[in-house]
Amino acid sequence: MAGVDVTAEIDIGAAPADVAAVMFDPQREPEWVKAVSRVELLDAELRPGARVERHGTLFGREMTWVTEVESVHFPHALSLTIVQGPFLGTLRYDIQRSATGSRARIRSAGDASHFGPLPSAMIAAPLRAALAADLGRLKAIVERTA
Repeated sequence: MAGVDVTAEIDIGAAPADVAAVMFDPQREPEWVKAVSRVELLDAELRPGARVERHGTLFGREMTWVTEVESVHFPHALSLTIVQGPFLGTLRYDIQRSATGSRARIRSAGDASHFGPLPSAMIAAPLRAALAADLGRLKAIVERTA
């Protein structure tokens, strides 16, 4: 099993609530998460147990995956469990107030054995780069509207 655990973070010049309004809204993910092209809300309310089906491309492969909200503390934390798809694990979004506005962080951890017998480091590095790029797009969106 290829276990992967990566984190990326960025400072955003906006209040945590403004960041969370975009970051915690799955319908906005195609705007800032490159791997996501389309989402289907299986449960509309952002609450524990709510599920979202995502469609997109990851590492050059078309995929569908389903997440379930484990916990939410708006506007500071959202924990998701990936319950169905090629990569099972967790996603955690954290937003903390900072001197410049907010520090946003994404942590992705789980089993990436679906991607073949690659060493974890060969999966972790591109995943970390993708998360950092996603956060850069999130920053641009939030700062443009703040």
